[in-house]
Amino acid sequence: MSFTAKFLNQAGALVLVYTDGSVLVTHGGMEMGQGLHTKIAQITSQALGVPLESVYINETSTDKIPNSSATAASVQSDINGMAVFNACQEINDRLSPLKREFPDDDFKTLVKRAYFRRIDLTGHGFYATPD
Repeated sequence: MSFTAKFLNQAGALVLVYTDGSVLVTHGGMEMGQGLHTKIAQITSQALGVPLESVYINETSTDKIPNSSATAASVQSDINGMAVFNACQEINDRLSPLKREFPDDDFKTLVKRAYFRRIDLTGHGFYATPD
């Protein structure tokens, strides 16, 4: 599924990881009872390997995610989900050296190590459907 106007098939996301292991996600989709926030939290949980209870969803706001496409056409889970996934991958890429160095650490411990090593724990994700 996608919009017929190609420019609408894009989404952004912001994922913030805190030193207590919690994660705050902002994305461009609007929750209207369709379960979008739940799906986004599940994607985040899986991508970062954190418990679902540690993921919090911020309400959609244009001061965090500008130029969002309309929540319509059954695409928001797909495009916002991929934007969130891409943001999580940014964070995972930064944590990767620590994961190799400390393979037995849980996420919370890795995040604390990252903080003390001044590793950015913020991910910006963007997704556009393929042409």
